[in-house]
Amino acid sequence: MEENIFDITSLEEKETGGKIGNSTMRVFRTICSRWPTNPLEVAKEHGDEGKVKTLSAKYLYHFNKLQKANLIKVKKIGNSYVAWPVDMEKLRVVHEILRMEGG
Repeated sequence: MEENIFDITSLEEKETGGKIGNSTMRVFRTICSRWPTNPLEVAKEHGDEGKVKTLSAKYLYHFNKLQKANLIKVKKIGNSYVAWPVDMEKLRVVHEILRMEGG
């Protein structure tokens, strides 16, 4: 069975080949709707069950693909990885700039 591919129109995504698979897009949508989040929270949202290490590795794979496509930011905090959409990072920077100008 062939996996459907979505074309992402952002400039960053075009640089990485412009294609993201269905399962990775599902992970991206979950991150966008429930950020900040980690691989185990995404697995729980998708109804996956199993060993913590296996689930973490499975979803970290998608996190890495999305990070390489510049769609999310990922940071390691302790033993866990936390992800959020790049758009939210841009809003955070704008907020900091506005706060600096106003104060």
